[in-house]
This record gives sequence, C-alpha cells and structure tokens, in this order.
Amino acid sequence: MEAHRKAFRKTLLASSISSCLLASVCVQAQENLVEEVVVTGVYASQQNAVNTKRNAPSVVDAISAEDIGKLPDVTIADSLQRIPGIQVERTAGEGGPVQIRGLSNVATSLNGETFLSATTIDSSGADFGDLPSQLFSGADVYKSPLASLTTLGIAGSIDLKTRRPFDLDEGWTFAASAEGDYGSISKEVDPTISGLIGWQNDTVGFLISAVTTEKNLATDYNGYFDTSENGGIGATNNNHTWSTPAIDADIYHVVPQGFAAFHKEEERNRDGLNLSFQAQLTDSVELVADYFYSKQERYNRRAGFSHNNRWQTFADYAYAEGFGSASFVDESGNNWRTVNSFSARPYRLQSFSQVNFNEEESSNGSIELNFDNDGPLSGQVRVTRADATASMRHGYVEGDMLSIDQGTLVTGPGGLMPADSIYCGPDQEVIGELGGCAADFSPGGIEDDEFRITYDASGKHPVFGGFDQVVNGGQGMMTVADYMASKDSYHIGAMSSENNTDDDGTMNTFSTKWKYEFDEAPFITAVDFGLRQSERTVDHNVFSYFANFPETGCSAQWKAVDQFAGTAECDPDLIQGEYEVDENGDRVLYDVKDEDGNVTGQRENFLGYTLLPPTRIDEWNNVVWIDDFGPVKGIPGVWAVDPRELDNTLAYQEKVFGAQTKFNQPGQSYGVGLDEFSYFTQIHFEAGNLTGNLGIKIVETDLTIIQNVTGDAVPHSGVNYDAGDEVTQRSYTDVLPSLNLAYDITDDLKVRFGYGKTMQPLNLLDWGGAKSVGRVFNEDCNCMRVSSGSLSGNPDLDPTRADNIDLSAEWYVGNASALSAAIFHIDIESFVQTGTIYLDEPDTDGINRGPWPFTAPVQGTGGKVEGVELAAKVAFSDFADGFISNFGFDVNYTFSDSSQDAAGLGGKELPFVNNSEDTYNVVGWFENEFLSARLAYNFRSPRLITAGSPATGMQSLYQDDYGQLDMNVTWTVTDNVDLYINGSNITEEFQQTYLEFKDQKAFQNIYEARWALGARVNF
Repeated sequence: MEAHRKAFRKTLLASSISSCLLASVCVQAQENLVEEVVVTGVYASQQNAVNTKRNAPSVVDAISAEDIGKLPDVTIADSLQRIPGIQVERTAGEGGPVQIRGLSNVATSLNGETFLSATTIDSSGADFGDLPSQLFSGADVYKSPLASLTTLGIAGSIDLKTRRPFDLDEGWTFAASAEGDYGSISKEVDPTISGLIGWQNDTVGFLISAVTTEKNLATDYNGYFDTSENGGIGATNNNHTWSTPAIDADIYHVVPQGFAAFHKEEERNRDGLNLSFQAQLTDSVELVADYFYSKQERYNRRAGFSHNNRWQTFADYAYAEGFGSASFVDESGNNWRTVNSFSARPYRLQSFSQVNFNEEESSNGSIELNFDNDGPLSGQVRVTRADATASMRHGYVEGDMLSIDQGTLVTGPGGLMPADSIYCGPDQEVIGELGGCAADFSPGGIEDDEFRITYDASGKHPVFGGFDQVVNGGQGMMTVADYMASKDSYHIGAMSSENNTDDDGTMNTFSTKWKYEFDEAPFITAVDFGLRQSERTVDHNVFSYFANFPETGCSAQWKAVDQFAGTAECDPDLIQGEYEVDENGDRVLYDVKDEDGNVTGQRENFLGYTLLPPTRIDEWNNVVWIDDFGPVKGIPGVWAVDPRELDNTLAYQEKVFGAQTKFNQPGQSYGVGLDEFSYFTQIHFEAGNLTGNLGIKIVETDLTIIQNVTGDAVPHSGVNYDAGDEVTQRSYTDVLPSLNLAYDITDDLKVRFGYGKTMQPLNLLDWGGAKSVGRVFNEDCNCMRVSSGSLSGNPDLDPTRADNIDLSAEWYVGNASALSAAIFHIDIESFVQTGTIYLDEPDTDGINRGPWPFTAPVQGTGGKVEGVELAAKVAFSDFADGFISNFGFDVNYTFSDSSQDAAGLGGKELPFVNNSEDTYNVVGWFENEFLSARLAYNFRSPRLITAGSPATGMQSLYQDDYGQLDMNVTWTVTDNVDLYINGSNITEEFQQTYLEFKDQKAFQNIYEARWALGARVNF
C-alpha cells in the first residue's frame, strides 16, 4: 500500500499539477522524489483527478489543468461544474457563483489558506468571476470535513491551486498563449494573452505568470420588467405579484410591474498576476512565497424597451387574456390561476439605458516555511495578507413617450414650470399666479393612453403587439410604431445614479501546522496539530449622487419629471411653486367635502414646480436606435440614450446638473470585524485495510458589528438620514469534531464514511444591516415615542451550523478510470428568516418605555439536504489497445433533495434557494499523439431563485431546466505548439424563469454561443 502511495506522489509531481495536494499537510507532497514522467493532456488531467480522489483522507474530487494555462473550460466555475454535486449560476452567460450539493455556503482557499476575492468580500459563498482561470493548475473540492482544513464550508470547501517553481522541470520553462474570442450576439473578437516564465534548479526557483483578457459578453433579455444586475426579480420587489382580481373577480393572477425587452452587454477587462518563489534553505527547511493579484473592470450596459405601471396599483393596468391550467389557493382562500398573456395600458411607454460599472481588485500574499528533516516531525509556519476592493457605479436614463396625468400636484399632462422658464412660451398654458405654465413633458409624444399593448409569452419566446394602433399625440394621428420611430416623441422621464457601492476588505492570518508520524505504533500512525489566527475586516458603503436645483434650493437623487419642489430640504426663501389661477388671474377654489359628500369649505390649489423640466432625449447625449431584441417579436424599435454615455456616471450627472453631492445610504452600509482563533488535533490511524482520521477543531470567534441607525426619509430619493451608529461586540465558540474512515475491500475497491460538524459565518449584511426606528408624537410625554422598527441586519444571529454525513464506494479500475457512488446528508441547524424581535429603544426624552416590536432577520428553523452522487471516469486505454484506446468519458449524476420548514404562496414546501434536484454531466473525449477533442454537456433541473411568501403575497421565482453544450479541439502541431478551438454554449441555449408553475413564464436570458481560436507554446 505504501509503495502505491509513493508511486502516485511521483506521478503527481511529474505532471506538475499539485505541489500541495492536501491543504491539511502540505509537506506530504514535497518529499524528495527522483523519478519523473511528464504526462499532459486530457488523459493526464483525468488521471490526476482519479488519483487525488483515491489518496485523499476524506471525500474529495478534483479538476486539474491539462497543461500550463489550460483548465478544461473557459472559467474556473465552468470546470468545477463537471464535478459531481457542483452547481453553478451564470452571469452574462459565464459560470459564476458555485454551490456544492445545493448549498451556497461554500468556503474557498488558495493553496490551502483562506483568501479574499473581490467579488465575495462580504459574502460566505464562492464566486470566481474575477479570477483568471489561466493562472490556476487545478482545484480540490472537499465534501466531508477535516479538522486540519483551514476552511470549512457548510456544504464543502474548494481549494484553488496555483503553480510553484518546483512543479516545473529543472532549468527554464516558458509558456504562452493567445486567443481570439467571438460571440454570436456581440459579434466582436476579444483577445486573451497569457504567459509564464519559470526557472528552478532543485534548490531555488521562481515563477511569473500573467494574463490579460478582454471580453464582450452579450445577452438578450425579455419578460417581466426588471433591470437588476443579472436580470432577476429581487426578493424585495413584490410588484410582480399583486393579487389583482382578473376578468372573473373570484380569480387572482400575477400582474407584473411591466414588460420589457432589451439588449445587455458586459465588457470585461481582466488582468491577473501570479508570482511564486521557492528555496530549499537547508536540507530540512523550505521557503515558499506567493503573491496573487487580480484586477477586473466590468461595464454592464443595457438598453431597450419597456412599458410599465409606474408602481401604481390600479386594477385595470393589466388583465389576463386567458389562463393556464395550473392553479392554487393561498392561505387567505384566494383562487390563483397562471397566466402568460396580458393586455395592458401603456401607462409608461419608454426606452431606458443603464450602466453598472464594476471595478474589482484583490491581492493575496503568502509566506510559508516548511520543515521536514526526514524524521517523525514535520510542519509549517505560514503568514498571509490579503486586500480586496470592489466598487460599483450605477447610472440610468429613461426616455418616456407618454404624457399622461401623473395624478399629483399637476392638472393635465406635464408639470408646472416657473414663469421665466424657457419652456413657458406662447404655446404653453399659463395657470400660475406668477405666470408659470403647465408644460407637456414631451410635446411631440403620445398623449393618447387609451390604446393597449399586448404581451403573449405562451410560445417559446414572447410576442408583443398593439403598436399598429393609430393614436393622437403631439405629432398628430400616427401609429404607435411611427411615434416610437421619431426622436421628437421622447423626453427624459428620469435619470439617477443610485445604490453605488464601495467595499473594502482586509485579512491577515498566522497559522502553524505540525505532523508527528509513528513508525511502530500498532494503530495510530500520525498526529496532526496546529493553530491559526485570522483577522478580517469589511467596510460596505452604499451611496447615491444628489443634484442641487438652484431655482428652488431643492436636492434630489431622482432627477425626474414627477419630482416636485416644496419638500422639507428645499430653500423656504425661494419660490417653490404657484397657486393655480383662472383666466382672470384669480386663485381657483376647490370644494372641500366630508365623508358624506357635504361641502365643508373651499381650498386653493398650490402647484409645485417640477424639478426636471421637459427635456428632449437627445439634449445631453447621443441616442441609438434599437430594434434587435433577439427572438422577441412585435416591437418596432425605440430610441434610447447610448449607454456608453453613462460609463462615467458621475461625470454625466455633473455635465447635466453641475456638482453632485455624495449622499450615503445608512440603511445599506455597515462595517464588520471578524476575528477567529482556531486550534485542532487530528489522529491518523490504520488497522489492516482500515485507515482514517479522527479530529476536533475549536473555533473561537470575536465579532464586532457597526450598524447605522436610519432616520427620516430623504425627499426625492430612496435613502434615509443617518441617525448614528450602533456597535455590537459578541463572541462565540464552536467545537467541530470530524471522523473519516476508509476501508480497502480490495486494492482497487474502497468504501468511505465521513462525519463532521461544520460552521461558517453568515453573509455580513445579515449581521451589519441598518436599524430603523419608527416614532410618533405622544402628548403624554410631549416627545416622539418609539412605535416600531426594523432591522436589515441582526448582530445576535448565529453563524450557519450543520452536521454532515457521507457514505461512498469507489472502484478504481485503471490508472485514469474509476467508478464511484456516494450518499450524503447535511442537516442544517437553522436558516436566517424574517421575524419579529423586541427592543427597548429610548424615546426622544431619553426614557425607555419598551420593549417594542422590530421586524428583523431572526434565527429560523433549519432544514436538510440529502441525495446521491454517481460518477464514472473511464479512459479506454486502461482496458484496450488500438484506435478505441484514444477515447474516454467522464459522466456523473447528482440527486439533491432539500427540505425546510417554509412554504410558498401556494402552500408548497420550498426547496433550498439555488438547489437543483437533478444535475448531470456527460463528457466524451478523444486524444492521440496529434489531436485531442472534448465534448461536454452540463444539465441542471429547476432551481428556486427567490422564495415566495404567504405574508407578502409574493410567488416563488424559479429557473427552468438548463443544459449547455461545450467543446474543445486541440491540434498538437509540434511538441511545443498547440492550436485549439473552444466552443461554449454552442447550441445557444437560453435561461427561462417562471413563477410558481412552469407554465407561468417570467423572463428569459438569451445567452450567446462563444467561440475561441487560439495557440499555446511551451518550451
């Protein structure tokens, strides 16, 4: 058995895949080895994955690069999805956030130590969107806990691995690649260039690896109106689930806020750098220094068409034109039916443009000393330092075509303008006592709001209609389509730069791990022990840009035609509006009536000035004509602001409105300090064919949370005033035992059992979100008394904790061939849910009269996920000679069943968010001396995106089945030169979502096929 292990370690080192196979004991993979057999390619990659699993001390799966700079897929996440139990979400069509066995609580490490990724600064999940895949040699996925692991996720841990100098051949190593990437929707060719230089002489070595890439990832969106980052319907947006009576008053159905179709394109510029230095300082001491850097800029641009209800709740906005067969009754007894076809008032017919500019940067440095004098004691001392920053700047402009009554402060279309406004010309109606006028928002636009827009999503892709109707507007009698085709029809409805974010995170760690091996012990073969100190801080700041309007002294986040002067923050010494007058100049009086309709008096009508006057859509920017909405039919096209005008949203706002005020949003900003001190002991044992380890890890956590307390709402915005900070400090301790057993039934047949407790910190928003205190005036104390409140974060929440059980069988039928089956069970102690807590907040006179009810995240009930993983990796060369020996396959299937004490609007028990019950991969490959080819298909069944709730009347949002086909073909021109072609989503699949039932479609993301042609050199 020992001879087999040594042979495996030699092969592993020779293929330059992992200098540190098991993060728990790095020195095991750094023994002095003399034999080298260099093997690369698909077979070598599969062989290393098989060997990693076979020799691991717990349940582990792996991916490894086929050669320098060549992971098997476009992104790390895309490669990881080939592992049983791994599911990925897609961002702009590429793999992003990763789940293990249906759970997002995934811990990540870099070469065995926790690291900071700029895309997950304040979360507990795994998202590798900012990490260039060319810099990695592979990844190990730990599914059962080990006390010696640095990171413990609830569902598992992913250890990403970069190359180090001693992984390379002696002497110089040079590698480089260049490729052009083409998208079927974006129609652009994007470059990626990477290179590696390394040198080592078995005593000292260095390695420099770098990559730069540009991509334009295009997606077409259609369906329910939503412009969020990834095109989903947010958990706090209930607008799409009003329980509005349909044609039959006894039937309720979904009424979306509106319907949209738009094109979105994400321009990514990503740079990465990996530096590594190794030196054998003495025969027993090795120094390893690593530095990993990544920087990414992302412009997420989108522009297109929408019509919506402007957040109004009137019942006749949209009604169903026929129902689907599915139905349910909610807990209030309302009968709901599914619907895909609507007829809707175009209450707000518009174009829109939006940009989210993300800048993400992270650096992770590590220095370690490894001690091994070929005696019984070996160990490691390691120090790491990490910094990460992430910023997002958001900007949008809406181009409205309808000028209908806004219903507030304004009589008729338009808004009231001051007398000296350039918009108060002779054609405008003077209605104010100072000469102010009511101006149309869009004099050339559509004024007739009696026509109907139709929307039918019952087919494969939606069909819009109603644009051929003839309407009367500012340009006379024309069809709606003709109005949409005229630039003169559009005015600026609103513009803003809001919910901008700045994240800053740091992490410092010190750790030491040691192993003592017993030569002649009858049962215990080795003992691991160690300790670790980790200090992590995160600051999350959210803000909006406010403009100042000198005529009224008002300020506003929303620069919009429906925002009016006269609110509290405006200058009372300036005129805020005018009283309405009749043709004689006398103030118009309106009757005041009581509940019975009796006239009790009269009132004057004061009209506030509109902050944003009527403005053409092309007043400050270029506009573009958009008529390509992918497979969506029926929309003639719209004029929209070129979204590139908003790339620098602050400069754009300043160009239009002058200097901007940065207004922090305390309700979404927070700071968290998370310090962990952990120590562990792990005993390795062996008795005949039984091997295993028993360990215990203790984690002592100190938590410091800085919450903001929100005050009153700020006018013309979605933010609140900052009422101060509240600091909470708390500590908790976790005792985490683990047990892993492996029994070799034969040399090639192994069964495993794993058990362990796991703990992982929450997403930091759950702890640090703001406190909002509601107060009302009370005559008894002559003060503002607390009445209620809310918390978006709760410092008293416990981290996520779970018990994990694994049972598996593994049959190793060849060097690169294995069959495996596993049963898993994860019992989660509790989930964060929304509930009520009671806090004793003081009234404004300083006296506590509580406690009072606060809506807050609370410690809810738990749940469980259990299932089966089946996998087969087969290389036919392990069994046959000749042409068939060039083929192989890698197939797996995962069944993951989740349950929790929560039900949706229809009363059906909800699965875990993001968990697909069925996932499978089918990979077939061919490889000979000159050519290798791989065809890979990944499938996942429906997943819950947003959980519905009977309390809010909100239905659950799901993603439907999704499968994607990818391919790679590589031609080995010489021993040093490869040419290759990659294809991703080559069948151009799309993401379909639905509400509550599959036949009630919500929205689609149409992903493009992407093709890459490139070359690699190695020498």
